[in-house]
Amino acid sequence: MPEVKLATQKRFHLVDLWQLDGCDYPRALQWSPHGEFIAYGSSDGTLSVLEAQSGLVRWRKSVAAAITHVQWNPRRPLVALGTERGACQVLGATGQVVVELPANQSWPECLSWSADGELIALAAGRKLEVYTFQGERVFQADDHPSTITAIGWNAGGDALAISCYGGVHIRPLQGKRPARHLSFKGSLISLAWSPNGDVIACGSQDCSVHFWRLSSGKDSEMTGYPSKPRWLAWSPDSRLLATSGESTICIWKFEGTGPEGTRPLMLKGHEDLLTQLDFSPAGNVLASGSKDADLLLWCPDVTLRPVGMACLRSEITHLSFNRDGRFLAAADSSGLLRAWKVIEAS
Repeated sequence: MPEVKLATQKRFHLVDLWQLDGCDYPRALQWSPHGEFIAYGSSDGTLSVLEAQSGLVRWRKSVAAAITHVQWNPRRPLVALGTERGACQVLGATGQVVVELPANQSWPECLSWSADGELIALAAGRKLEVYTFQGERVFQADDHPSTITAIGWNAGGDALAISCYGGVHIRPLQGKRPARHLSFKGSLISLAWSPNGDVIACGSQDCSVHFWRLSSGKDSEMTGYPSKPRWLAWSPDSRLLATSGESTICIWKFEGTGPEGTRPLMLKGHEDLLTQLDFSPAGNVLASGSKDADLLLWCPDVTLRPVGMACLRSEITHLSFNRDGRFLAAADSSGLLRAWKVIEAS
């Protein structure tokens, strides 16, 4: 593990809660809305729901194909999972199947609940479908020009952004607002809608980050990334956009006239390509993971040096803060899962 110099003026301790070893390859990891449980989906088709404080298994569910997505409903004791065979199930508090959504010919590229938990969106190939949490389909579109690569809800849960070749499509799901197309000459691979609803940012196949301001219609592009920016993360106040694409985290500041015409913050600490980024929902604390197995914490508003760290065994595949930012979980490609309490040093 390379030496990492931590900042001196602000520190966080990652206090071990538990770790599990020998799990099958992790495909999804997420905290439940109130932080009591962690759901872990693996390539052998097993969904495990763990008690967050102890790591003990509360219940398990096995399906007939590798799990690709796991998402808790933000308001109800429901968890949705998608598989490589195109099946999607919504499970109840003890693992019972509550809703079985129609299977697609291909596995879902994207699966996401709206912020109010009323709707769930599935994207497979060029098709987008939206269902209520009871399983009633309320929207369908299959006229996208290519395979959908990412989707994102607005904060109100009444519109979806869909990325694919040629730009971003915004689909209003309520009222009479028209659909909107944000044009881009190329293929987009990632998408993040800012919490304040004004900016949609996307990573592209040509190693750039493109963003659109919805209020003004203005769009800009940030180029020069060594590799494709697959991971984008907004701070909760929508001021900071963290982007991957190399070992250094590049952060664009959306304040004043920026980020156009300004230099990004460059956070250096990893030795290998970034594989995960996640902002704490409760503040501007950023967690990052990479192929070098290091997990680093950052406070970009305060310092460019890491403010906390932990180490796994191999490439970090998942990072997830709980809702209040006091706990953090991670998984790596060897099947190691770890969970910590995040404590700011006095």
